[in-house]
Amino acid sequence: MASLIRIKNVTIRTSTHQAVYPFDGPLTFITGSIGVGKSSLLELLKYGLGGSAKLMPAIKANVQIVEVNADFAGRSYRFIREMGDTKVDVLDVDSGEIVGPWSVTNRKYMPKVSQQLLAILGLPGDLRIPRRRVKPTSDTVGVSFFDLYHYIYLGQNEIDTSVVGHADRNLDNKRRAVFELLYGLNSPELVSLSVRKGEWLDREKSLRSGAAAVKDFLLKANEPDMDRLQRMEREANEQLDTARELLNIVRNDSESLILAQRALRDRVSSLRAELTELSAGADAVDADIYKSQALLAQLNLEQQALSRADVARHALSGLEFSVCPRCMQDVTRRTVPSDCCTVCLQHEERVEQDFGGEAKRLASQIAETKKLLSEDEREVEVRRAAKRVVETALAEATMELDRSTAELITPRLEEVQSLSMQIARLEAQLEQLQASSGRWSNYKLSLEEADEARRKAGELDSREQELQEELAANRVRLDELAEVFDATVRSLRLPWYQSADIDRDTYLPVVNNEQFDDLSVGGARKTIVNLAYHLANLQYALESDLAYPGLLIVDSPRKNVGQTAEDSAVAEEVYKSFGRLVEEFGEQIQLIVADNSIPEFAAENYPELHFSYDNPVVPGAPHPGEGVERLQ
Repeated sequence: MASLIRIKNVTIRTSTHQAVYPFDGPLTFITGSIGVGKSSLLELLKYGLGGSAKLMPAIKANVQIVEVNADFAGRSYRFIREMGDTKVDVLDVDSGEIVGPWSVTNRKYMPKVSQQLLAILGLPGDLRIPRRRVKPTSDTVGVSFFDLYHYIYLGQNEIDTSVVGHADRNLDNKRRAVFELLYGLNSPELVSLSVRKGEWLDREKSLRSGAAAVKDFLLKANEPDMDRLQRMEREANEQLDTARELLNIVRNDSESLILAQRALRDRVSSLRAELTELSAGADAVDADIYKSQALLAQLNLEQQALSRADVARHALSGLEFSVCPRCMQDVTRRTVPSDCCTVCLQHEERVEQDFGGEAKRLASQIAETKKLLSEDEREVEVRRAAKRVVETALAEATMELDRSTAELITPRLEEVQSLSMQIARLEAQLEQLQASSGRWSNYKLSLEEADEARRKAGELDSREQELQEELAANRVRLDELAEVFDATVRSLRLPWYQSADIDRDTYLPVVNNEQFDDLSVGGARKTIVNLAYHLANLQYALESDLAYPGLLIVDSPRKNVGQTAEDSAVAEEVYKSFGRLVEEFGEQIQLIVADNSIPEFAAENYPELHFSYDNPVVPGAPHPGEGVERLQ
């Protein structure tokens, strides 16, 4: 099939330089000494597509922008990412439309690069799988484009330690999920069914757990069971109806008594109003009496003062001083004006005061005030007498009302109170019974919902089994892949080869009946087996028309392979296997291989990007040379 992913070129920009590295043919080699940036170029390629990458300090210090031109599912795209940025600008080259930016991380209102790339390749962009493969639950983990990229990129750090991230538990789960999707052993619909089934099973577990907790609480609280609750609730309702009926009867009887007492209550109210009015009138007259008494006292004082003045005038009118009454000196020998006092020499006015007229005026005013005072005293006595009459009538009416209330109303009020308390007690009892009934109902409802969740999970399980049966025929692909893998390992002419197979459960390589992790300590065998596994996957996918990316990037295919003649022969066979794939599939495949050097026959037939200390991957940032130590 045609390649779903093909890398056209990678552009690296620094502040002063720019370098474009093309990948034109189906096989491109990247060569050069240690430290010139071969692995960094491959990491920058992944970084430019929006992935995380292992970037050396020299890369971070110098590279500013990475640009990747690539074909995805037959359409050309340009990816531009600034170093340190969490988004990628994306251009659809065929249409000229700017389809980005896409976010590298989860951002609100911005598409995520991983989801977009999966969608372009025809895979679900929001695919989530159960975190546990055995007895899956609703706990899920997302599968991203870069989980698929593990099948594309065999990095230097993983080539002799991990097969598509199998050493990481979380990555291993997603590795297997991607493998099953690529090989048709699973489908997005089947994954969705598994997740939904896990959700229903989780719901069932939660409901049953909650129901068990409720039941335990009810038993410990000595709550009656449902039958007894219904019986108690029925009895309480009957008693409540009876109490309410009696209360209505008492209230109706009390109404007639209340009507009979209304006239008496009205009389008491009228007497109280009359008493209030009489008290106010008496108080007003008392105030007038007080004022008249004060005025009369004042007039008497004025009358007494006038009388004393008149007596003094007559007593002193003929006195003439011959000596000063203070110093006893003679005052008759000095000349004194006729209109001045012979003692103090002050001017003396000659005014004749009308003592008789003033005395008559005061006597008349005193007589009038006494008359008014007498009238007010008679008036207040009349009002007080009327007040005493009303007070007596009010006391009698009040006593009559109290006696009537005590004899007629109070017993009924006590009966009403008693019935009301009984009703309140029964209502509270019913509330408690209904609460208990509600708790038992919740318990029963939780069990019913748990049964329903189990039924839903069962339906999904049946559908899941149907789909699994439909896909079961595809498991023959594991046998076919195992044959291709065995042939690939055998073609490398390894002196230690006996057999090669694929584990049908984990999909991992098995060589000489040994799992990958048990192959060797040094790592050379793991490197060769891991490479053969990736080559076999690529070859089989292309032969079987699987939706496989058709791209493989390999960093250091001879890692840990020794320098003996036998080791060199194995390395040469590795490169011949690259050539055989290219010859068989041509433009359907793309291989990008980074190594320190390559055999002559490979260099003669395929393009090579060669780097050196004078011409490193990052333009303008030359390496100091092999064996040269940098000062810190």
